[in-house]
Amino acid sequence: MISDRDYKVLANNAYEVDKEKNDNPIRENRVIEVRDSNEKIVNEYKVLKVHDNEIENGMQAMAVAPIKNGKPDTSQVVIAFAGTNADDGLDILTDTQTVGLNKDTLTTSVEVPSNSSKTETHKKIVDAQSVTALQFADEIRKKYPNASISTTGHSLGEYLALLVAAENKWLNVGFNGPDPYGILSNEAKEWVKNNPGWLTNFRNRGDAIGNLMGNGTGAEIKISLAMGLNPLKGTFHNLSTWKFDDKGRLIIPKNDYNKKAIQQESERQLMQQFVMGMVVLQELKAKFQASGGGLSTNEKIYLEDSQALAVVQLASSEFELAMTNTIKMYQEGMLDLEKLWQQCVSKARNRASDLSHGEIMETLHSLNCTESTMVTLPNEEFREKIAKAKQMSEKFTRLVSEIKSKLAELVQRDQELARQLG
Repeated sequence: MISDRDYKVLANNAYEVDKEKNDNPIRENRVIEVRDSNEKIVNEYKVLKVHDNEIENGMQAMAVAPIKNGKPDTSQVVIAFAGTNADDGLDILTDTQTVGLNKDTLTTSVEVPSNSSKTETHKKIVDAQSVTALQFADEIRKKYPNASISTTGHSLGEYLALLVAAENKWLNVGFNGPDPYGILSNEAKEWVKNNPGWLTNFRNRGDAIGNLMGNGTGAEIKISLAMGLNPLKGTFHNLSTWKFDDKGRLIIPKNDYNKKAIQQESERQLMQQFVMGMVVLQELKAKFQASGGGLSTNEKIYLEDSQALAVVQLASSEFELAMTNTIKMYQEGMLDLEKLWQQCVSKARNRASDLSHGEIMETLHSLNCTESTMVTLPNEEFREKIAKAKQMSEKFTRLVSEIKSKLAELVQRDQELARQLG
């Protein structure tokens, strides 16, 4: 899986596609380095294609693939969209007309010569960045039809990245983006509703720009950083505010506000492990089903059966770990609710010692503070989430079992063939 840190670096580098902003703009074949906190290179990405629409609407984007064993691994492709360049009037118009007004066209002004010596200002209507972003994504999808594609971006870039991911049913991880729900197709709106966890828009609680346009896509993970709450402070919107651990995962400070964000992040990790694991296993299953012979005769699906088994075991163990952590968090949440209710009752008794137990309960009920509202109903939601997680686990386990069975069959067939030839 591509890490949060990698997505952040790619989102940041997308800005460098803009030739108006950069004397040495990013172009095809450029290698982008991802470094850890010690400045050690941990990953590299090769730029496959860029889009720099500086004249019409100002949209910039790039498609990249991770470099594995010295070559780009195009089974995974990330499309990174650039955010607003404050010096680019087309970006500013996009923020107003597309993000603010949900328009799919961009109206600009151009000066043209008139019959006199003066020039005249005329309106020019072109496709909005949202339109060209989808076109660029479609171009990449057609060029790499077998790739697992995801999107990223920052600010306006994440707005476009969310749009593209929702319309194409792709994964997304981005930062500080306004929500594009208002311009999604009906099909995309239905998809985001039924597929929580596929879109991730990390938002700083104090960021006035990144929190625009609500959260219709459900992608928001809003995090309170140790920065106060001044929404007009520009640093709240900066990519540099986000920090990552040694594995490249975004660090969410542990505080009372971030309890929901931490739970959402756990659910996201579970969903992404499930999605990516299922993709890997389904591809493996398809290859095995296409095999007419043993592993060694089927165009060398893998060099040896142990390598294929290792892929299955890794996908299975990573998913099980994510599921265990998520269920544990749900269970801890249920215990926290019970503790909170007991604390509420205890405080009420201490402050109204002259009231009977029944009178205290009646007073709490009048404030909609009951065991049902604080414990029973929320716990039902937690139980539903645990049940869904277990259903995902059962589906995952069935596929793993099926692949292992097929793998054993192929190995046995391969061994029999070897004996016959020997």
